[in-house]
Amino acid sequence: MTPEEFAAGQDEESSPSAGDDRLTVPLETLAVLNWLGDTAISGVESRINDVLDDDLTVTTEQVKIGYADQQTLDSQFHTDQRAGARVLLSKPLVGNVLVTFPMDSANKAAALMLQRAVEDLSSVSTEMGRDALTELCNMMANGFVDEWATLFETTIDTGSPVAVQDPERTLVARILKQYEVGLFIRSRLRIPEHGIDATIYMFPGKEEFVTKISAVGLGVIE
Repeated sequence: MTPEEFAAGQDEESSPSAGDDRLTVPLETLAVLNWLGDTAISGVESRINDVLDDDLTVTTEQVKIGYADQQTLDSQFHTDQRAGARVLLSKPLVGNVLVTFPMDSANKAAALMLQRAVEDLSSVSTEMGRDALTELCNMMANGFVDEWATLFETTIDTGSPVAVQDPERTLVARILKQYEVGLFIRSRLRIPEHGIDATIYMFPGKEEFVTKISAVGLGVIE
């Protein structure tokens, strides 16, 4: 199939305008990217349940494939505060995973992590809460890419999580300064038992990332 702009079929605000030189991928790859964003949540669910020893459900609320640059930040990303962590991917898929929570959900998520270790959650310091949330984000990011590592039959190296707290737009802007690809996969998810909402962003760092995914046929979805 002739390659089309990768944002075809996505939100109008993220669609490239005629004549620009943004990255293009085959339409088949869009389907694979959507599938990756959706099925990777099972890896997140597995990691959370392994650590919390709970029968929690992690549901995918929305998967989006989009393109962002410094000029389109205002139209695509929120200005409200988010807390979470950023995890660097190195080999063989270079990029960043950004896991964020609305502030209310961040507090609930940190409490969920600490409830088995601390009898009185009111005694938890801000630093303890941040560390707990950062560790949860690290588990979620690694669980997310675990499914991809299985698909590509390789180990995906991840760095140490870096705690972040800022408006979503600011967090994304910092990542975009590192990379020129601009492509992102966004999975919004929910842990309904605890009323926790989260967003996982995957930002490929090199075009080789997309090339590798483009080599995956639609048969992987079936």
